[in-house]
Amino acid sequence: MHRLRQAARASRRTGRRGRPGRRRRHAHPRWGTALVTSLSPAVADAVRCRWPDRAAAWIESLSNELAEVCAALAVTPTGRTFSARSAHVIEATSRSGVRLVLRSSPDPAAAHQAAVSERLAALDLAPALHLVSNTQTSTWTAMDAISPGTSLAEQEPTPSQLARVTEMMGVLRSGSGPVSAPDIVPWLHARLTEPPADDQPPHRGPAAEEQRRAGLDMLDQLADDLRPGLCHGDLSPPNVLHGGRRLWFIDPRGMNGEAAYDIAVLALKLSYDDLNTARALARSIALGSGDDPDRAAGWTVVADAATV
Repeated sequence: MHRLRQAARASRRTGRRGRPGRRRRHAHPRWGTALVTSLSPAVADAVRCRWPDRAAAWIESLSNELAEVCAALAVTPTGRTFSARSAHVIEATSRSGVRLVLRSSPDPAAAHQAAVSERLAALDLAPALHLVSNTQTSTWTAMDAISPGTSLAEQEPTPSQLARVTEMMGVLRSGSGPVSAPDIVPWLHARLTEPPADDQPPHRGPAAEEQRRAGLDMLDQLADDLRPGLCHGDLSPPNVLHGGRRLWFIDPRGMNGEAAYDIAVLALKLSYDDLNTARALARSIALGSGDDPDRAAGWTVVADAATV
């Protein structure tokens, strides 16, 4: 583990200012120039659709950048990949058997996502990060692999696990967001005003105009008394993992906001987008975590109308 952290510090010194530093290439005993875990065609298509000006360079650079990251951390890809809409996410192991999850994203906001991940990890809410590296084409992160790693989307939470989530939200409220991260309110306003056709949940499209107007009204009310701080931004069930006897948050959106918003998103998704059920659940979690139940309920209206 010390070796991984040492490599990560070296990687940060060479790669976090936006251009990868020059690193010595290492021959790897188990794989050559080809990716053991090739990029999913679905991910490649999604990246071309969302960021057409970045896709080609990202895809072309992926293999070489992966080799550099593995050399810096002294790890080897296992061949296992993880589901992601627009990022390449794989498992790698060290010689001593330490398992890491390596992630490369061409998303221009990925650097903010990594910054929020670091804040969450510092509060012991997210897996430890061993590397954050910004290159000309992507942002790379390496974090501890979580076992068993099933999510709340695959295994619904028990009452005790919901209680644990409530405790975690109380810890989240105490954190401060990265200064560099944007605020979540303009992003939500844009989704409510002009719903993006290429970024909607697979089971539903944009909300009706009347519902979006109600969401905008609620957003304006909440924004007048915004309590900015650390915010996951995308606390849906797939981003809450079972890790032995505890839960972990992964894949934040990379924006500052309120913990009450995260409570609302999780409640909405656990309620299968039933707004009345979500409001009640959001109020319950907010009360247990020391947050404002009225704000959490209000954020469910916004999250539902914005189809986050």
